[in-house]
Amino acid sequence: MVDLNVVAIDSRGQLVTDLTRDEFRVTDSGKPQTIAFFRHRDSALAQVPALKSNEVSNRGGNNIPRATLILFDLLNERFATRGVSANQIVHDLQSLESAEYVYLYLLGVDGRLFPVRGLPAEQAETAIHGGAQWNRQIKPILDQALRAVTQMRPPDIDVAVRVRMTYMALDAIALQLSRVPGRKSIVWVTDGVPIVLGPNRSDTGEVEDFTPLLRRMSEAFDRSGVSIYPVRMVMMGSPNSMDGGATPGLGSIDTLNEFAEMTGGRPDGGKDIGAALRQAVNDMRTSYQIAYYPPDKNWDDKYHKLRITTTRKGVRIQSKTAYYAWKEAPGARSEQAIDSAMATTFDAAEIGIRASLSPDPKGGRVMRLEGHIDAQDVVLVHQGDTYKGQLRIAVAGFVQGTRPEHGSIIPLDLHYTAQERDRALQQGIGITQNLTVAEDLKSVRLIVYDRESNAIGSVTIPVPASSGKPN
Repeated sequence: MVDLNVVAIDSRGQLVTDLTRDEFRVTDSGKPQTIAFFRHRDSALAQVPALKSNEVSNRGGNNIPRATLILFDLLNERFATRGVSANQIVHDLQSLESAEYVYLYLLGVDGRLFPVRGLPAEQAETAIHGGAQWNRQIKPILDQALRAVTQMRPPDIDVAVRVRMTYMALDAIALQLSRVPGRKSIVWVTDGVPIVLGPNRSDTGEVEDFTPLLRRMSEAFDRSGVSIYPVRMVMMGSPNSMDGGATPGLGSIDTLNEFAEMTGGRPDGGKDIGAALRQAVNDMRTSYQIAYYPPDKNWDDKYHKLRITTTRKGVRIQSKTAYYAWKEAPGARSEQAIDSAMATTFDAAEIGIRASLSPDPKGGRVMRLEGHIDAQDVVLVHQGDTYKGQLRIAVAGFVQGTRPEHGSIIPLDLHYTAQERDRALQQGIGITQNLTVAEDLKSVRLIVYDRESNAIGSVTIPVPASSGKPN
């Protein structure tokens, strides 16, 4: 399934929230597609479920419904423009009425990320903690952060190395944002990185094309529900690319625009950080999820142009404009998503889950895992008289000091009648599994992946102290 996040905007720039399935049209490489799944997404804060005494949920007090992250890219921005960018960030943040779900990171010249106001998992390390009005104190906090991390970029750093450092940092941010349900956006304040590095490369003198890396990264962001809103701060008269513009077509602007187009963001916003920030915040509030099944022959490792339109006059559609139809081994995407969910120190909350772990009354190391998946967060495609879904389940055990490992990925293919679907929407999708728990196991993580929408959720359950006792 190709899953699309679509924002509809009227002639005044206001969000349109009452469009129906029948008002949308989707074409893939010029060919009309049949919409298989449609729903309106509202980014209101998900209600924390009522829990039993031994239950835990991935939607607790730190849950947030959406996130807009400003990435101030010191690694790729010229020293001459950093002060201008910093002042504009301060001004534009202070002018926001509410910045409760806005976060600010610096990308240092060493490639490391510094949270000025970090996501909830990093609040202990960041200078600013929560609250809708945190942006009112941003100037002294940002000044302090910049003093701590600002350095002139070393003149001998190779551009190819810098490009890879940038992509590694973006990948780390996407991993952090994966815990946020719904849509996320990054306002990337940068001079950009080149798509192609010409024969002036310092170490080999060869041409290097970063297009495959850029496209893979763009698709990873799209799968994670992250849209890119680039803001390029190069002054008038500066070369087009960060390597000095010696080779035509390197195009940092092209890089940024392709990121935006492949992830459903908006193209390079020039030097107006505030406009990009307001657009990103506004676009995250409400959107439509539209999905369709392309023919099997479409998965051809090629670039496919998309066009999403509406029959309602005066409405402009914003969505990704293309995708790469990569051929993948069966189950490869599920494996990648589940491995990513295991690698984080926090739980992903795109799919709501509550779960419990109970010891066998007879003692021993057998535990009973019971979970409930929020069916509101799962794609259930209406086909004939049936609602179908494709979930994949994995359980990982965490032992301190060792890398977590998960067991076999279990398919959970859903086939609901209308009545069963309504019941699942109200009560959740139940799962149970008996686990043999090792003595040194500290916690268990239940991971749920939706193959149709690429959404993922996980919840970490502490192992009761009484487990591990022999019969």
